[in-house]
Amino acid sequence: MMQVEGTTPLWIAARVLLYERVDDFFRRRDNVFKAFDPEDIHDLRVSSRRLREGLTLFAPCYEPKNITRLIKTVKRVTRLLGEMRNTDEALLFFNALTDDVDSICRSDLERLQLIFQKNRTKALKRLKPGLREKAPKPLRDLYLRIINAPSIFNPSSNDIDLFTPLSDFARRSFDVKIAAVTNLVSLARQEQEIEAQHRLRIAVKHFRYRMEILSHLLGADYQPLHTAVKGYQDVLGRMHDLDVFAEIIREAGFPPAVEDLVRKCMVEKRKNLFSDFTGMLETMPIALIGERVRNTL
Repeated sequence: MMQVEGTTPLWIAARVLLYERVDDFFRRRDNVFKAFDPEDIHDLRVSSRRLREGLTLFAPCYEPKNITRLIKTVKRVTRLLGEMRNTDEALLFFNALTDDVDSICRSDLERLQLIFQKNRTKALKRLKPGLREKAPKPLRDLYLRIINAPSIFNPSSNDIDLFTPLSDFARRSFDVKIAAVTNLVSLARQEQEIEAQHRLRIAVKHFRYRMEILSHLLGADYQPLHTAVKGYQDVLGRMHDLDVFAEIIREAGFPPAVEDLVRKCMVEKRKNLFSDFTGMLETMPIALIGERVRNTL
């Protein structure tokens, strides 16, 4: 497989970079079938999202109906994996939380974990046939047939020149993602603005995936910049998890005293994570990361 560079024509780069995403997706799919390990499931889910980001990024190079078809198929896989991954995250969190709260909470938290364990068993039974149905091996051939047939002389958008250098296209695409992220920061840095923090988490995630797809263009700067972006995604993701888990506790039917102790512990954890988030905004502002990414191209 050829190595893309900044001067590589867009239509060639699209084929090469999307081939990498498809290859990664089906390789991780095969890994899941070996043992249905939680980390393999997580890796496949991330790979499916990265593939969707790649298809969206290079959509102007292809017939719209073909790209729409591919995005729909991979989105079904992402959703299928979501239930299992969310259950695994809940099990990990509540298991660790048991050691952080008063012993009077233990039996209720263990009961909640048992419910999630039963849910995981049921989800696994659905996942095995579901993955075979939604991501069969022949699907790879369909992806590659479409990816290898860009609409070179009839692009889906008049604003796109498929012979433009990849670096020029990448710069414009990053501008869109950088703006989406930075526009949310001022609101998200207010602790009570949970919805803005959730939207920022999603925007940062898409920015990260785009960085990963175009990592060939970022050279030696890629790793430290990617680490910084992933740091934001991780802390915002853990804050979001706590918001979701707080709703689970609210609906779990715990005795009031137990619910109060658990919720106080979770509130403290979220405050600490928010403090980490605001600290990151001071030491490595998101806008600066975006500027450095853009200047590298």
